[in-house]
Amino acid sequence: MNKPTTWNFEHSIDTRASKKTAWDFLSDMSNQVRMEPGIENIELDGAFATGTKGRTITKTSIQEWELTDVVEGKRFTITGHTENEDMSLSFSWEFRDKGAGTRLTQHIKATGPQIANYMETFKGMEGHVPKRMAVLKEELDGPARET
Repeated sequence: MNKPTTWNFEHSIDTRASKKTAWDFLSDMSNQVRMEPGIENIELDGAFATGTKGRTITKTSIQEWELTDVVEGKRFTITGHTENEDMSLSFSWEFRDKGAGTRLTQHIKATGPQIANYMETFKGMEGHVPKRMAVLKEELDGPARET
């Protein structure tokens, strides 16, 4: 039997926030740092645009990545690779109108021959992402946010 070379996960939330508000919040890397425990800093080497490189810094590692697909107000993808380039991990956000608010969908995709070595981590992400997105929904729907 062949080992899997791709892993995919997707989760969506609906928020009262407008697409612009949701986009502005998520494309501001300082909000990502504030909302995600363990991240100390995110550095971006230019504008929030396709081709811009960046890095996520934690106490134990620095992960290099690139914005590989940015369509303002609609979607963006952050793609990182393992050091030896044998696996990539992409985090994509999609923004769609949903009534007076927005449906936010996060797609996570890993590709490469070493996927099986990381399945425990990926299964952890499947539990973690919905919880973090629930926190995001609370943040976007909070009384201090304009919709």
